[in-house]
Amino acid sequence: MSITPNKHLFIVTSTLNATMGVFDYETRINQTLDTLRILREKVPEAIIVLTDSSPNNVDDSVLGQLSKYSNLNIMFQQDRDFITLANSGLKSQAENVLLHKTISLFKSNPDLMRVMSSVKRVYKMSGRTNLTDKFDIARYDDPALYGKYTFKKRMYTWLPIDAMAAADVDHLLITRMYSMCISLLDNYYQILPQMFNSMNEYGIDTEHAHYKHIDKQYLIEFDEIYCQGTMASTGMTETY
Repeated sequence: MSITPNKHLFIVTSTLNATMGVFDYETRINQTLDTLRILREKVPEAIIVLTDSSPNNVDDSVLGQLSKYSNLNIMFQQDRDFITLANSGLKSQAENVLLHKTISLFKSNPDLMRVMSSVKRVYKMSGRTNLTDKFDIARYDDPALYGKYTFKKRMYTWLPIDAMAAADVDHLLITRMYSMCISLLDNYYQILPQMFNSMNEYGIDTEHAHYKHIDKQYLIEFDEIYCQGTMASTGMTETY
């Protein structure tokens, strides 16, 4: 007897021990713990996977704290790719590679493949992001979202006109939190390298690259996604 997939999988991307940004190691840990705790409270039955691209080591005691809320922690500590990208200040590229490496594990590890068989929707959520009071996971149970990506409504680009023309992109998609039907996971996995190449070729960030490469026929845009997060570069809080 087959079981209908019904789980929500949240991939929380993180760089706990970073070389960039205004927040120190301890602050990043506390902010990430808040992210996971609130996510667990809002979506108790979620499968929560923290995936981390720290170029420096993360203490084992920290992993123990995170595991109170996450189902799995994937740590790419001292991975050569992330050390190189961190040293070059390429934050968008690092997140792109982190997602590609993480999905690769899900596609190749038998235990993780079994987990995926129960998943109906995958969410990418940046670490140090909190769901707000109005967030309701039932919104994502809508059958109309089958075979679709969901993002916050597109925003007009802030790129200079020449850069916009070169990259052929006039909008961006907020990547603080977004989701995809499990049926689109392979599609997303295939376009991640394309986004990486566009970031390198045109100097755009991941938000412009997502808009450029996500097929709009599969895109549903929400006015609000009910989350807020801190900007590592400035320390400011933004609400989406």
